[in-house]
Amino acid sequence: MIPGRVLDVSALVDIAVAKTEYSRSVAAMCLFRGGGICVPATSLAAVLSISPMSTQVELFELVTTPGVRIDDFTHGKVGDIAEILDGSRDITAGHVVWCARATRWPILTDRGAELAQYDQHIEIDPLP
Repeated sequence: MIPGRVLDVSALVDIAVAKTEYSRSVAAMCLFRGGGICVPATSLAAVLSISPMSTQVELFELVTTPGVRIDDFTHGKVGDIAEILDGSRDITAGHVVWCARATRWPILTDRGAELAQYDQHIEIDPLP
């Protein structure tokens, strides 16, 4: 398996506040092994909107690290993400699932069961 991960909101929060260290360890392992990290822009925006400035340094360091890609929410993806959501309003979830499909990487998250409802074929790396 390609050593990469898509980071959901919960993984980004874990990185920002060092809640468990698990997300930081997984991200470091993926990058060390030559894989990558995909950060959906919608997830990053959600975390930045709720995190204090003092914790945003960790996120800045993450997203500026080589091998980490921020996936923009562009008009070309809107139709695909809307199809994934199928009536749901959780744009972040749709974008995360879209990124997992595009990269074929597991999603690092604490809401795996919820995200799997959008696509049963995505892989989940559950946060402890």
